[in-house]
Amino acid sequence: MKKVLLSTAAVLGLLASMGNQASASCDGPYLAVRGGVANHTLGDVKENKATDKKLHLDDNAAMVSAALGYRYKYFRIEAEYVHRKDTEESKIKVIPMPVPPDEYARTTTEFKSRSYMANIYWDLSPYTMFTPYVSAGLGITKLEYTYKASDTSASNKKYSENNFTWSVGGGLSAQVTTRFNIDLGYRYYDMGEINSGEVHNHEVYGGLRYTF
Repeated sequence: MKKVLLSTAAVLGLLASMGNQASASCDGPYLAVRGGVANHTLGDVKENKATDKKLHLDDNAAMVSAALGYRYKYFRIEAEYVHRKDTEESKIKVIPMPVPPDEYARTTTEFKSRSYMANIYWDLSPYTMFTPYVSAGLGITKLEYTYKASDTSASNKKYSENNFTWSVGGGLSAQVTTRFNIDLGYRYYDMGEINSGEVHNHEVYGGLRYTF
């Protein structure tokens, strides 16, 4: 009987040790890559000061990012670079002439954003197969906005800003192995202003994360 108890205790101890090792193997430095869709909204930007027309940019763009971080139990911290594909929007404008026919000119707007973020994640149930999480981030976003008119180069405008940026989000992480995770999430960004226009961004992404 004593041998049976000792054997059972040894097995339980071994299983507990393996469990602790498996949990511990989830902690440590990690590398993450993400890709998805970004939707910028840019409001109250003056297209033409003479007519005071407003241009509203609302377009989807592909995004990719790379992050280096560290995980410890419920929390992850990381540094991330986010690259978003440039967006371009073209319109045809009618230029009234004193004598018909009127003339037409094409206007093109280009918008770029690149972010450098410090993020923190809270894993609500770490070391399980599926883990919901919430995130928050602070950083800097480089914004560029260009307006071009085909009728005259005098009306071309280019603006550039490096703005303070904050983000919040959440998602779900699936554990493939103790070291390898697949993430699916959403983030909202406030990127400040450019040319008096407030810039916001909504991102939906999928990602791969490997803990060393």
